[in-house]
Amino acid sequence: GLASMGIGSLVLAFFNQLIFVKILLLPSEVFLTIILYLLVAIMEEVLFRGYILRKLMRAIDIHWALIISSMIFALMHAMNPHATWIGLANIFLSGILLGLGFIYTKNLWFPIALHFSWNLFQSFFGFNVSGEDTYTIIEWNRLENNIFNGGDFGFEGSVLCLVIQVFLILMVAYFFNQKCPKTDRSS
Repeated sequence: GLASMGIGSLVLAFFNQLIFVKILLLPSEVFLTIILYLLVAIMEEVLFRGYILRKLMRAIDIHWALIISSMIFALMHAMNPHATWIGLANIFLSGILLGLGFIYTKNLWFPIALHFSWNLFQSFFGFNVSGEDTYTIIEWNRLENNIFNGGDFGFEGSVLCLVIQVFLILMVAYFFNQKCPKTDRSS
């Protein structure tokens, strides 16, 4: 999460999609934001990976289970403020990435940690999180809302996020296939 949001912010700043304004560090807000995104990550991962994906994996092919659970995850965010097609595509890819973490590790710790760090650093680095405006440490201005900077939906509304997530999905799949190529992922 930290690396993705850090790299994303730097790339967007380099291409003048984000203009630095200021840093505002408020310890009480940092603490509340950590608690908020920890609760969000736990609740969403228990529901979407721990329950929905697990149930689907027992009933149908694992690949379809991953796709369907990721579609449900994206649709749950469709009513978020400022939702866009690219934002929902990125939420779908997040579901794939988080679901792969669950499938390969057989527990929720990896997806909870990734989900938490993704949302937390997205917020701290000045982006809305899935369209929701929360506390930020780094404040930026956007000259315009577009698919490069994600607009009001946040980093998840950007094509850069799409590229980063496809890369992360490939890296997670490669890493776990190298580490445990013969593991049964159907349970």
